[in-house]
Amino acid sequence: MLDNVIQNITEIKGSGELLKAVEGLKSDGYRYSTMICLKANEGHEFIYIFEKDNKLKNLRYFVKPGEKPKSVSGIYLCALLIENEYQDLFGLTFEGLAIDYKGHLYLTPNSPKAPLA
Repeated sequence: MLDNVIQNITEIKGSGELLKAVEGLKSDGYRYSTMICLKANEGHEFIYIFEKDNKLKNLRYFVKPGEKPKSVSGIYLCALLIENEYQDLFGLTFEGLAIDYKGHLYLTPNSPKAPLA
């Protein structure tokens, strides 16, 4: 979906492969920049973005409907903010989040549930 905007994308097939790839990038000195979440094919497409020496590496991972994606916050603690944000906005549930706000990082009890789902 974002092929024309983001280059150097590695396709990830499963959550175990995702965690292994993220651990490898960290050990190679890459900084976790952010991740993008898009609704796609009845599920969600994640693009994780990493930077080292002004060069980007990206990982694309498709999450099937009902699947609980693994959190990368155990590898990069800062990822807990964007993962919690996507729980709020898309109604996703990340498995193994270092700090889980359970859908209330941004949303109050009176807010609509998962407004982008």
